[in-house]
Amino acid sequence: MIRLGSMNYGSIFGSGSNSLYSSLSQLNSIRNGSYGKALKAYYAKDNTSAKSSKSPKSSRYNYPQFTANAGLDTIQTQTGKLVESANKLTDNSKKSLFVDKDNYDADAAYKAVSEFVTNYNDTLDAVNKTTNTVVSNAAGNMTRMTGIMSNSLSKVGVTVGKDGRLSVNEDDFKSADMDKVKSVFGAGGSFARSVNSYATRLGTAAKQQSLQTASNTGTYGRYGSYNNNYGTNSYNWWY
Repeated sequence: MIRLGSMNYGSIFGSGSNSLYSSLSQLNSIRNGSYGKALKAYYAKDNTSAKSSKSPKSSRYNYPQFTANAGLDTIQTQTGKLVESANKLTDNSKKSLFVDKDNYDADAAYKAVSEFVTNYNDTLDAVNKTTNTVVSNAAGNMTRMTGIMSNSLSKVGVTVGKDGRLSVNEDDFKSADMDKVKSVFGAGGSFARSVNSYATRLGTAAKQQSLQTASNTGTYGRYGSYNNNYGTNSYNWWY
């Protein structure tokens, strides 16, 4: 005769988590797949929570090239074009536009000056896209000189706008005396020669700032922050 003694039947057949009914219920859940589905749903939710709790991806390398240093390569390109167009006007060789007054080609001169004006304005547009102080100071010297020359420019059909941009009136330019045009755009101490000099310095400033930014030694660091340890005096040699 088997004696069950004082065994607790409730713990076996009851409704607790360790009961036989509970175990059979779990076994049945495993067999019909509902247990597996519940586990998948649980871990899917857990993974989603883990992903959402991660720190957001840093945007440190997603910045646009920071306004202070943006467009420095473009400025170098545009100043190069401006210098080239100024050289065409100030050329004093036999190919000079102003070498022979009797055979002066007003159409050719107008075309050359129009190209110069376009490159001048494109250079200003490029500079206006950066707040780099070294570059903007160099450009400011050029525009101030242009303002001083505005009266002489107006005598050959070239106008300086309030925004510093140039415009040339074809009729007024072509009707101007060649000597006046030559004094403004030809060799010697002309406006075109001065712009050539200032544009060269502006391009050099943009190149220096671009290189120094890349090495984090310029006015602005590679992430756009101001470098307090940067001394600008050695870079203002042209002022």
